[in-house]
Order: sequence, then structure tokens, then C-alpha cells
Amino acid sequence: MVEEERIEELLGIAKSIGYGEIPPYQHNECFTSGAFDLVLVRKGQGFERFELLEEVCRKYEEVRKDEKHLEGYFYLLNQLAHLSDTTELPYGMKRIIDENEERSKELKKWYRI
Repeated sequence: MVEEERIEELLGIAKSIGYGEIPPYQHNECFTSGAFDLVLVRKGQGFERFELLEEVCRKYEEVRKDEKHLEGYFYLLNQLAHLSDTTELPYGMKRIIDENEERSKELKKWYRI
């Protein structure tokens, strides 16, 4: 099961981005990380990231009512889709894409829709 705290943290970052806030970059010893980088790197690879993407898709109902949050949410979906390393469509993604034609152009490319 995916950790609820991690999902909430990712959605919080997505909401900040949607509202025009630039999450701070963190400079570590040898690299600079962006908004989602440190949260996502802790979540393994492949299937674990796909599972995380599915859980984030399940949060669509909560997010869809807030246009600005939805902007950041799509940024997060795009990141997770690419990190999952598969073009398998996660549960709920088809509906998200269908209801958001303009915002889902990148996802359509990724999933070859």
C-alpha cells in the first residue's frame, strides 16, 4: 500500500505549483533537487511508482474542484507517468484525460491516446 503521507505531500506540492508558488529547490552536496524530486526518489522504481501514480489518480475527485490545484496536479501526473516507466494506463487515468482535453496533451502522448 502506498503511504498516504507521501501522497498528501505530493498533492500539497502540486497545489503550491498550481497557485503559482515555486517550491524551493534544495541544494545538497552534489546536486540540486526540484519540487517533487526528493519525495519521488524515496519511492523506489517501476511498479512502486506505478502504484503511486494510481493512488494519485484516485485523488482526482478531491482535486478537480480547484482549477489552480488541478494545474499542479497535472504537472505531478506527468512526472509520475514518466517515472513509472510504463505506458500501461493506471486505473482512473482515462477519465482524467477525457475530462481535461487541454491539460492532458502530455499524458495523451505518453499513453499514445
